[in-house]
Amino acid sequence: MYSQTIIIGITGASGSGKTTFSKKLISSLPNEHVLLISQDSYYKDLSHLTSEERASQNFDHPDALDLDLLQQQLIALKDGKNILQPIYDFNTHCRLNNNVQIHPKKIIIVEGTLILCQTNLHKLYDITIYLDLDQKTCLKRRIKRDMTERGRSKENIIKQYNKTVKPMFKTFIYPNKQTAQIIIPGVNNNEFEALILKKIKNSLQ
Repeated sequence: MYSQTIIIGITGASGSGKTTFSKKLISSLPNEHVLLISQDSYYKDLSHLTSEERASQNFDHPDALDLDLLQQQLIALKDGKNILQPIYDFNTHCRLNNNVQIHPKKIIIVEGTLILCQTNLHKLYDITIYLDLDQKTCLKRRIKRDMTERGRSKENIIKQYNKTVKPMFKTFIYPNKQTAQIIIPGVNNNEFEALILKKIKNSLQ
């Protein structure tokens, strides 16, 4: 067990650059001491539903995620215990049968749209960061990602954005801007990266 573990929560709209910024921070930290936990691993398994029912789910609502499991596993990591993290398949909306064993590390970075939306999760983070990028740019990024990585059509992506992504952003994600310790843009974040790295270093002293 580490005598001190820092958990950093990075949130913002879908397409705001959370994963990119998280990986940039990680590249500037000792690899043996840092771990990235993605919200995407904690989507609930929908294998009991038909393919049509799965496709109609609101994946941008907190209920789509097993946030209780995320909380339990973050606590376990902070206590120096290994976890078995689920593997989620976005093409089928199901969890795979196997898991990934994750070992605790000194610095844990958690990223996702909804990782700050519940008080019981929010209180676990030592540093909270909100990426504040305009929605037009976020949508462009989401279209490119989902067409490339998830095999979805542009029409389908825009339809989902208007139906669930945008309203869920206003309800569950944007309010986190008021409570986050650090607010950064989704582009040109070098000066903020240096600030956060310094804050991490100071927290570990």
